Amino acid sequence: MTPDDDTKAQYRFLVLNIIRITGAAMLVLGLAVIAREAFGLPRAAGYVLFVAGLAEFILVPVFLARKWKSPPQP
Repeated sequence: MTPDDDTKAQYRFLVLNIIRITGAAMLVLGLAVIAREAFGLPRAAGYVLFVAGLAEFILVPVFLARKWKSPPQP
């Protein structure tokens, strides 16, 4: 790997982890709204937050990793 490739890999790793952390935060907020109607939001908003956070936590990193995957070396 060249230094440029290392920098790109570090950047991509950071992006994947930030996406997972924000997805987990959305999951927790969604559960708080569903359980107690926290922050004055209705339960429907909690379900939307929960589903969006679940998709962000599980699906988005998989799609990005697949997109960024290196082509096979001959």
